[in-house]
Amino acid sequence: MNVASSGGIAYTIDVLVGEGKVPVPVLVDTGSADLWVSANSCGNCTRANMVDTKVQTSDGCTLESKKYGSGAVYGCLVKTDVAIGQYSLSDYLLLAARDVEGFDGSYMSGILGLAMSQNSIDNQATPIDLMLSAGMITSPEVGFYLTREGDGSEIVFGNAHSNSHADQNKKVALPKKGQDGLYRVNLDAFISQDQPITSQSTNMQDIEVIIDTGTTNILVSESMMDPIYFALGGSNKGSDGLRSVPCKGPDNPDEALALQFGGISFDIKWEDLIAMPTSSNPDYCYLRIQETPAEDFILIGSAFLHNVYHTINAATGEVTFYGLKK
Repeated sequence: MNVASSGGIAYTIDVLVGEGKVPVPVLVDTGSADLWVSANSCGNCTRANMVDTKVQTSDGCTLESKKYGSGAVYGCLVKTDVAIGQYSLSDYLLLAARDVEGFDGSYMSGILGLAMSQNSIDNQATPIDLMLSAGMITSPEVGFYLTREGDGSEIVFGNAHSNSHADQNKKVALPKKGQDGLYRVNLDAFISQDQPITSQSTNMQDIEVIIDTGTTNILVSESMMDPIYFALGGSNKGSDGLRSVPCKGPDNPDEALALQFGGISFDIKWEDLIAMPTSSNPDYCYLRIQETPAEDFILIGSAFLHNVYHTINAATGEVTFYGLKK
C-alpha cells in the first residue's frame, strides 16, 4: 500500500470507515495498538479539521482514553466496518473519538496502531490479528519503506521481507525484549565515524530501544545527550534550552552517526538528523535527537527509519532491519 508523507515527519494511509466507506487518513503507528478515528460528536475533532466519519457514539457508552507522546484521545469503542487497503474487517471494534487534544487534523483524523495486542484496549485483537486469522495475510508481519518527503513510501502487510527496497545482503533480525506489546529490541551502540560513542557517566551500549513509526525524532535519556552532541560537533544548550549542531555537519556528515544492531551498523544521513536552523544562528540547526524524561527507554523514529527498510512481527515482536538497495 502507498503511504502519504507529511514532509517526512508523519506517515498516513486512508482507511475506509462505516457503511458509507468514508476515507479517513490515519497515522501509521507501531508505537500503539489501537485504531481510533474522529467521531460525529467530537467538537475538537471538527475544530482541528479532522474528517467527519459519521461514526456515532451513544451517550451512555464507556469512555476510554489513550495517551500518546503528542496528545490524547477520549472516546468509546464502537463496532463498524473498516477497510485497510484490500483488507475488509466487518464490525471491527474501533475507538470512536469524542474528544482529542494535541493532534493536527490537517493531515490525520486518527491513528492506526500496529503494535501487539498486549498494548490494545482490553487486549483486544488488532487489525493485523484479525487479518491473519481470516486468512487475508499469510504472516503477522508488516514492512515499511519510509521516504524523506513526497511520494513513494510503502507499507506491506503479510509477505513483507521480499520488498524491492530491501538489501537482502544487509539484514539483521532482532528478537523482542520485554513483556509489553511494543517493538522493543536491543541496540548495540551509537556509532560515530566508525567508533562507538561512550560516556563515563551513563551506559550507551547494549541497551533496549523501541522502534516507532509514529515518532519523528530519536528520543534518548538526558544523560546521553551530551556524549552524542559532542560526537556530532554540537553546542551546549541555548537560551531556549535546546542544543544545536552545524547545519552542514562535521567532516563526512553521513558517517557522523549510525545505529548498530546485531553487529551491523546502519548509517543515518545527515539530512535526516537536522531540523530547522536556530533563530540565533542560521548556520546552526536543531537536531532530531531530543531528550525524553524517561531513563528506561529510547524511542527510534523516522529520523533513523528513513535509512532502512524494516519489518515488525505483531505476533512475536521481532524486528528485522535491511539496508536500502542503492
